[in-house]
Amino acid sequence: MRATSAREVPMKLKWLALFALVTARHLSAQNSSPPSPPSAPVVRVAFWNIQWFPGRHPNASTVAEQRQIAAVQRDMRAIDADVIGIEEARDFSKASLAIASRPGFKVDVCSNFPPREDQNVAQQVAIASRFTPISAWVEMWKHNGALLPPRGFAFAVYEIAPRHLLLVYALHLKSNRGEPSEDRAIREESIRQLRAHIAAMNAAYGKLGTTTWIIGGDFNTSPDDPRFAQETTTRRLLADGFSWCWRNVPFSQRITLPADKFFPSACFDHIFFRNVTLVSARVIPTSKRSSDHRAIFGAFQLPP
Repeated sequence: MRATSAREVPMKLKWLALFALVTARHLSAQNSSPPSPPSAPVVRVAFWNIQWFPGRHPNASTVAEQRQIAAVQRDMRAIDADVIGIEEARDFSKASLAIASRPGFKVDVCSNFPPREDQNVAQQVAIASRFTPISAWVEMWKHNGALLPPRGFAFAVYEIAPRHLLLVYALHLKSNRGEPSEDRAIREESIRQLRAHIAAMNAAYGKLGTTTWIIGGDFNTSPDDPRFAQETTTRRLLADGFSWCWRNVPFSQRITLPADKFFPSACFDHIFFRNVTLVSARVIPTSKRSSDHRAIFGAFQLPP
């Protein structure tokens, strides 16, 4: 084998150095290519009717109140959401008590609706979250002739990403404990007023960036329940471009109000959403000691 001359060694080193330089530049060019865009954030929301909290009845005993407080706070720990809409808390302090087991949560807004004529306490709606709202308030439904829907809605706006606003409504529509045609007309009037509010908020907040909409709560009706085939309450939202969280979900998997001696099982608790992609929706098996309603949950991916 021929020995390497002293002159050839520097030449080999020169070519090795050149190869290393080219390789380094190639790797550098690869590493400097634009990174893949981050995946859009996911927002998790929940809604829960907690049945005259605390106590499950308008005139509950102290023992009944303490029993429900313990049950609701225990179930709240299992609701891994960023925003929680609450129905049937008695006031702001009670709504705060309901979420006390959720670290980092606070009540952003709670209604102060007056009691009905035959009651001495009222059912309020609230929105709690781990976000900081840029605005939040409540509104009562207004008279329209002889129609005066009970209660109203809570509303909160969050900037969850730069120039991306999340607008959340929590509501509790008229029950089915009256004359069916009147109950239906009252719920339809509530949604007519809600749609007018949505249009106004779209004009106001749409100037600030992209808007995502979440409407949830206890509707006391359902778009596919034969008992409400003539009712337009939820269909109006669908016509406005909202989607329904329970679409294509079998009824057996979305019962939010189990049967009792007065009414059959029902899916009365819903989430309607717009300008966001549904990742998953489910009923959370909360305890009967907490409420006659089960909590509902939805995970949504924001548009990029």
